[in-house]
Amino acid sequence: MKLYPEVSEDKSTAGAARSCRQLKLPGAMGLAGDKNRRRCCRDNKALLIFLRYPAPGKVKSRLSAEVGAEKAVEIYEKLLRRTLGIACDVKRKSPEIGITLFYTPQDPLEKLMNKFRGPWKFRPQEGDHLGERMAKGLRSAFAEGAGRAVLIGSDLADVEPGDIEEAFRNSGEKVAVLGPAADGGFYLVGTDRPIDSPFGFSTWGTNEIFNRTAGQFEAEGFRVHPAPQRNDVDCKSDLERLDRDPLFSESISIIIPTLSEAEKLSPLLHYLEDAIWPGDEIVVVEGGACEKTSFRRISPVLTVIKTIKGRGIQQNIGAMLSRGNILFFLHDDTIPPPEFAYLIRRTCRDKPSAPGCFRLRFLPSSRALDLISKWANLRTALFKLPYGDQGYFLRKELFEGAGGFRRTYLMEDVEIVRNLRKISGAGSAVSIMPADVYTSPDRYLRKGILKASLQNHLLFLLSLLGRDERELYRKYYRPEIPMQ
Repeated sequence: MKLYPEVSEDKSTAGAARSCRQLKLPGAMGLAGDKNRRRCCRDNKALLIFLRYPAPGKVKSRLSAEVGAEKAVEIYEKLLRRTLGIACDVKRKSPEIGITLFYTPQDPLEKLMNKFRGPWKFRPQEGDHLGERMAKGLRSAFAEGAGRAVLIGSDLADVEPGDIEEAFRNSGEKVAVLGPAADGGFYLVGTDRPIDSPFGFSTWGTNEIFNRTAGQFEAEGFRVHPAPQRNDVDCKSDLERLDRDPLFSESISIIIPTLSEAEKLSPLLHYLEDAIWPGDEIVVVEGGACEKTSFRRISPVLTVIKTIKGRGIQQNIGAMLSRGNILFFLHDDTIPPPEFAYLIRRTCRDKPSAPGCFRLRFLPSSRALDLISKWANLRTALFKLPYGDQGYFLRKELFEGAGGFRRTYLMEDVEIVRNLRKISGAGSAVSIMPADVYTSPDRYLRKGILKASLQNHLLFLLSLLGRDERELYRKYYRPEIPMQ
């Protein structure tokens, strides 16, 4: 049961942002800039993803019979989130691709739209059986102006962006792309025109589906180009593959240091709760005048800790009491992109010895603030020293190996990256995600944009020179907030 207040269920990241410190994201996802979004208005390729809302008894019936309905739902949701992350990767490279998620009419649409936010639209599946629903989905894409369409399922364990990209490239004049699944079905179909006969059968789920569908395409005069064979997850024996993949086996703990009460962060917490994968958690660490640290489990995914004030101290305690093997440190006025959990997992899998961060943007913004964020992103790219408001993440073993955050109040984010470099060398260079976090500009607006920027750079320089933290604190806060 959620103990923090309910908020309205908006249908994009902008909804969460409006309630969270009045931030308003410009779109459902920080995948591309304005030029890319204008290009997306002229889509000529369509990616269609068939899915179901993850609910017990509604997905993975064969797997449910072996491992239980709740476990099967968790597995399906991870598979679905991985598939949607792959779709984001594809769109990031090719913004002209339009994505549509086809859900079953019985699915709770409002929950679906809140839980799976992204650069896509939602549409109900239509038809009496799976084949008819696929044929109608493809036909609708071409009716809306697509020149090529690729349709995929949502429960594949190993589909890759290249599978989808190659399907778009290889489908064309009388060439259909068909991706074989290891169980005899298919996971992907790509074509440049609507066609009904391969999907006219009312029975699906046998080990002859791929051959039957390919034969029907060929009977219609198509040449079938096979995509790489992939694996879906239907029974308990298939789970061994997931156990070997860090994308499925690892979990993320989001550590949020704050001077506010957790209830005041309700919109942000709702947004994060919808976006995390099964097994992930959110740890809010409230800082104040506490004599001892207290620990309170609000829900299976939310923990609130009360401790003494000091961002470094709060984050260290949150990390110590967290369950995940990946730590994501997030400021309480910052909104990560909806696909953050996928990007973090993918990066920690591919570069396990390196920390990572996101690109920075301000909301609301201005020309001056845009220049500040662009410089911050350039500085991060050049020197690999991000600030904490960019959303900083790393594996827990790296964090502990570096001794955690050694500064209590300021520049703890820069200091830990420098410590990691001393320990691991060039292999610990920060990975920068191809997506933006949106943070509040309140501090810049309150102090003055130029003054706040110069102050940050002065503190950055003094920190690199090894100056005492108390001196940094006095220069940053003046008498506003006394040190404890």
